[in-house]
Amino acid sequence: MKTLDAELLNSLTKNESAPCLSIYLPVHKNVSESAQDPLNLKNIIKDIRTNVKPEDVQGVESLLEPVEKYLEEKSFVRENDGTLAIFSSPKVFETVFLPTAHAPAFFVDDCFYVLPLLTFASENKRFHVLTVGKNHVRLFEGDRYRFEEISLGDDIPRTMKEALGYDLTDNHLHAAAGGSAAIHGYMEITDEKDTDNVRFFRIIDHEINTNYSKPEKIPLILAALPENQSLFQSLSKNECLLKDYIALNADSIDKADLHQHALAIFEQAKTQQVAKQLERFAVGKNEKLATDEVADIARHAMDSRIDQLFIAEGKTLAGTISVEDRKIKPNKDSYGDIINQIALLTYKNGGQVHTLANNTSALPRGIGSLNRF
Repeated sequence: MKTLDAELLNSLTKNESAPCLSIYLPVHKNVSESAQDPLNLKNIIKDIRTNVKPEDVQGVESLLEPVEKYLEEKSFVRENDGTLAIFSSPKVFETVFLPTAHAPAFFVDDCFYVLPLLTFASENKRFHVLTVGKNHVRLFEGDRYRFEEISLGDDIPRTMKEALGYDLTDNHLHAAAGGSAAIHGYMEITDEKDTDNVRFFRIIDHEINTNYSKPEKIPLILAALPENQSLFQSLSKNECLLKDYIALNADSIDKADLHQHALAIFEQAKTQQVAKQLERFAVGKNEKLATDEVADIARHAMDSRIDQLFIAEGKTLAGTISVEDRKIKPNKDSYGDIINQIALLTYKNGGQVHTLANNTSALPRGIGSLNRF
């Protein structure tokens, strides 16, 4: 069972071998609950066989074969609760663990059901957090579900004394020796180029930028006292450094608190970004640049016109999209989903897909698109 990454997501979205079977199954870390997971998967397999059309039996049986082999392995116990997603086609078989909840379901279509994966990928971005204090320099990497400290290279200083060595001024040396919280001259900067703080921050900024930010190209959040943050921001050459910061004493910081503060920054930024896009969507409807008509959205997706796609959480529409006829074909007996197909086309053509748990008042029909032109 793999964890979703960009390579795996691209592989699943680019799959063109049909038919495609997608299964979503809640899994549990608790031993007593996880013991039921294989039985629940067996029940889904039974439902697939019961509901499949007679003409599709042979094709679906070939897709179920690797699923049943996987079932025999009983690789269900996880460190966390979440969802097992299984994808089977004539040329692809993948099992993916999502640390998010999804109702048990299966889909049989010409493409995989990847909307939950697109949602997870858009919301679960990697980031760095740099904590800078006089006595501690630490770097963390994480996302919504994990947060771990990075072991810095030997050439990267962990303290001001390591960074400046013999160039450290007497004021700092005496303060460090005496353990005083009041560091003479530390916050009274009269000449930026000659202060310990300036030199220290420039060294740290350069090392983190060179060794981590430039190679990884992921957002960097600074955790420091407000007065140190302001100076660091003014000196930094790191293009990944965000303006928002965590106002905490880096010399006495709790890892779990640090993670929650970082997530709060990204959640606020995401909320603001989606709100702005929804405002554009509302204005665009009056200017014929946006629509909430599913048939029109599907055609825009086929034409690579969608810039922003908004989908209310849980929105589905059984059926298929006919690219040849340029029409949607709703069918309540279908195990494909038109909404998923629209999202897949949008993603493959470079558009952004937003799944909204809130703001549904802006989407009375559960879906909307904002076009590029």
